[in-house]
Amino acid sequence: MKITPRTLSQPTATQPEVRNHTHFGFTLTELLVVLASLAVLALVVLPAVAGTQPRSKGFQCLNNMRQLAQAWTLYASENNEKLVLNSDPHVSSSGYLFSGVPSWATGLLDWTAGSQNTNTAYLTSDRYSSLANYLGHSPGVFACPAENDVSPMQRMLGWEHRARSVAMNAAVGDGSKFEQPGNPFGWSQWYVAKKATDFEYPSPGQTWVFSDEHPDSIDDILMYVAPYPTTFIEEFPGNEHDGADGITFADGHADMHKWSGSVLNRPVRYTLLQQVPCLLTDPDMLWLEQHTPRSP
Repeated sequence: MKITPRTLSQPTATQPEVRNHTHFGFTLTELLVVLASLAVLALVVLPAVAGTQPRSKGFQCLNNMRQLAQAWTLYASENNEKLVLNSDPHVSSSGYLFSGVPSWATGLLDWTAGSQNTNTAYLTSDRYSSLANYLGHSPGVFACPAENDVSPMQRMLGWEHRARSVAMNAAVGDGSKFEQPGNPFGWSQWYVAKKATDFEYPSPGQTWVFSDEHPDSIDDILMYVAPYPTTFIEEFPGNEHDGADGITFADGHADMHKWSGSVLNRPVRYTLLQQVPCLLTDPDMLWLEQHTPRSP
């Protein structure tokens, strides 16, 4: 008997051909419900997303501050706990050097067309900055992304921002200080921490090191705080983040501090802002004083 082989495509009597006629999909009503839900979600999410822009600049600012704190800490650990220099170029007999060594940064800022306002070499060159190598010679960490104020004259020159917005606590780091080394303005209470072990009062976690400075107040790389009791604020920290400011502390952490008084929360007016009277109980003056190094 001759047997004809069957191919796989040929159904047998015991294996009938079966076709699947089942289809899956959305009905028109279901599609309309999904579209309506997406529209409602967009109405809720879009305002929140739009509101993250200022916050994102705050995150960038804190990231910059953390990098500065890390570089500052690493410098001390590699130099027998000696803090990086923080010298006032106004009074240094050798210009930007102190005992032949540059400070953590160099440069004087103002509202004129002076080249120091935009010269990033003062921040990234090892010749002018002792922290340049620790920061990868990157200029971006020295400027808060929210602080982009320029004067009308500078705007006419096409400037978008100045090179630096950050300053260091004048009571942190050795170097020439205004009027007298270690005793600016004749303040008998003035104290300068020169080593990482000098932070006793207050503790490292409570001592501020870097801060953005108000655009009208910033000039050199230092920010002075008058010791208590005082009825004036010598130099002004920044307030670019809705009245808050990025600040680093001697233990290496960074925080966004909100100023609560009326004196520090003032707009930019493109004029020098220093030695402004305040009440003896001004909360922001007290905070600055309480977080500045003092003699044990």
